[in-house]
Amino acid sequence: MVERAFTVDFLSTVKTVSLVAVLGLGLTACGMMGGGDELETTAQAPTQKNENVPDVDFSVFNVSSFCPRLEPLNGTTIIRSYQRGKQDDPKGLRYQATLVKWARTCSDAQAQASMKLGLAGRVTPGPAWKGGEVILPIRVAIVTTDEDEKTVYSNLFKVPVTLGEGSPSEGWALVEEGITLPDEPGYKVIFGFDER
Repeated sequence: MVERAFTVDFLSTVKTVSLVAVLGLGLTACGMMGGGDELETTAQAPTQKNENVPDVDFSVFNVSSFCPRLEPLNGTTIIRSYQRGKQDDPKGLRYQATLVKWARTCSDAQAQASMKLGLAGRVTPGPAWKGGEVILPIRVAIVTTDEDEKTVYSNLFKVPVTLGEGSPSEGWALVEEGITLPDEPGYKVIFGFDER
């Protein structure tokens, strides 16, 4: 009885090994017959230059590796103008201007780092406004980020905004291109209304 069980187990193992071997040989044969060479391709570089492709100066796409951060000066994003002798009197308010949006892009075109700066806000007329033009004084400066904050660029821009008497608030924007930058870290751009 033990001999018969041993024979059955042994024959079962031999059948399993034989089946695996036959399947392995079959798959190997398929690989040999299946045109393995058909899958192999070789890419060759073109030998001629295409005459229709224009030469491109990729230096125009260079982005500055350094673009200084923008930082509004504390207390300089709102400016109010009052009638003479009515300072801080709500009824004497001529207008209020705000600076609420800013952005910049930098580039290294022609080996010179430069920045395009955009500032924007609104001017709201007050009860004492009689209509006319408001000139907003906006200071932009590039300074070092160390404790000394040494100024390397400073400009006072004057942005005109026309407001009618009793009109709703009016948007304004300043976009300045070609501001020359030091092409190295350690600088920031500060800005705000300059009433001096």
